Amino acid sequence: MGEEAEEFLKALTDTKLGVVAVCGKYRTGKSYLMNKLFVETYFRPTGAKSGFQVSPTINACTKGLWLWKRVIKAETAGGSEVSLIVVDTEGLGAYDEDENHDAKIFLLALLLSSLLIYNSVGTIDENALNSLSLVINLSKQIQLRADGKQEDPEALAKMFPSFLWVLRDFALKLVDTDGNTLSPKQYLESALREQKGCSEATESKNRLRRLLSHFFPERDCCTLVRPTEQEKNLQALISLPDSDLRQEFVQQMAKLRQKVMTKARVKSINGHALNGPMLIELANSYIKALNEGQVPVIENAWTNVQKFEQERAYKAAQNYYLQ
Repeated sequence: MGEEAEEFLKALTDTKLGVVAVCGKYRTGKSYLMNKLFVETYFRPTGAKSGFQVSPTINACTKGLWLWKRVIKAETAGGSEVSLIVVDTEGLGAYDEDENHDAKIFLLALLLSSLLIYNSVGTIDENALNSLSLVINLSKQIQLRADGKQEDPEALAKMFPSFLWVLRDFALKLVDTDGNTLSPKQYLESALREQKGCSEATESKNRLRRLLSHFFPERDCCTLVRPTEQEKNLQALISLPDSDLRQEFVQQMAKLRQKVMTKARVKSINGHALNGPMLIELANSYIKALNEGQVPVIENAWTNVQKFEQERAYKAAQNYYLQ
């Protein structure tokens, strides 16, 4: 963990944090999406150029996980206040990285977030679903308890964030086989229905669908058209004002932002809401396990958080008494 990120999170002691992270294949516009959703709206004055770094080249900009050093005040569905932090992640499937590296990025985003945005281009087809094949081995890559006993899939799923699939450059009409209009969420659910057949290939496809449905019971989907019809503008998107973008894209982005804010929830473990220092301890526990080639154990990470909070509370009480 970088020092600057740690200093920022250390100061968030008296607030319940929600974490919105984006992940997906590299060069699919994740950083641009986060800038349009959050940085431009809540943090950046009109005309400023700051934000998550983006590039029009084939080379990835983001390495590891980056968070924006400001919080967004939001309200959960239950009416309580939550302070959101937003996290951009390194793209999956880059030619200069391997599957092991991708798994670490995906796992960290999954374990630290309360809402995970999955960004992809085009429709939900077999290729799109296969790009989420990391989910297949989640139960092997994460342990809930330290005793090594067989994991309870239901208990493990409760530790996972809400899931929002954003389909970029989506140009098709959302209708079923009878011509009835579908919502993006209905489109996602239809794509996750198990296919008929008994072949090994069909069973493999259905297994992925079952795991996606199981691990992400709270799931939704949104579509975004291509931001501009001018090819030359695609390489300069970050500098284009909304007036130069397709109005349908701007309107869809506003709806997506509203959906994200209404889905905001506090990051919690075992019913305990996390603040900044607790998130630091949680992240460092997972980072240590991954860097040592071990499977992250949620119980161990939570134990570390508890010990840290006990020590912090003791020191705070001692200082208060001395004063």
